[in-house]
Amino acid sequence: MTVAARPSPFARAWSARWPLGAEIALFLVLMFVYEWARDLVAIEDLARPLAHAEDVVDFEHRLRLFIEPDVHDWVQSVGAVEFTTTWIYTLAHTTGFAAAFIWVWFRRRENFAMFRNWFWVTNAVAVVGYWLYPLAPPRLAGLGLADPTKESLELGGSLSWFQPFRNEFAAMPSMHIGYTLLFALTIFWLNRPSPWRWLAFLWPAGMLFVVIATANHWWLDGVGGAVAVGLALLLVSRLAGPLPMPWRRADA
Repeated sequence: MTVAARPSPFARAWSARWPLGAEIALFLVLMFVYEWARDLVAIEDLARPLAHAEDVVDFEHRLRLFIEPDVHDWVQSVGAVEFTTTWIYTLAHTTGFAAAFIWVWFRRRENFAMFRNWFWVTNAVAVVGYWLYPLAPPRLAGLGLADPTKESLELGGSLSWFQPFRNEFAAMPSMHIGYTLLFALTIFWLNRPSPWRWLAFLWPAGMLFVVIATANHWWLDGVGGAVAVGLALLLVSRLAGPLPMPWRRADA
């Protein structure tokens, strides 16, 4: 008689389907670890992130797609659009991934473990990006672009204490774009065959406009966010094991 080998602690955690309370606790702990790691890789030498910003500007100029100042200036000239983009940037990031996690948990529970794993592997890939390529966002690149979200992010000063823990040069990759693309792909795959599922991609497209309008990211940061999501997808697909994979039609 043969005895099957017991799965490793990592394998058990990877495929675990915990109660909702445990998932929420895990999410909060891992989000704290992510923010801590993002701050840990922050650098004090401003020369590198500013030099990288110059490289991004030069590259976008060569492509004739240096659009950040034009988009930002137009948005700032239209009060309603400036107000809307400011508060979307302030609120939609957190509420967006909360809504995505809630939707997958209650409507596509069998896919939650893989969705959760993909999300956190993407975060790990992003931290590597912040470490290898610190990049000043447009608002800090000496282009004269104001950040209209600064006061709203502090919520009247109540969150000013968080500012010292914020890595100002964690622009590449943009997780505002990475998260929304990951959520859009998840919604797209888990809503086969509905034709309405294509509307999910308006989410990352709209967020790309918002992060440019608020001078918080270059459009290339959005490309970096998509790359982070893609690399994480390759990793989790290799480690999926018995978990259903939403990107495969048979698992839809």
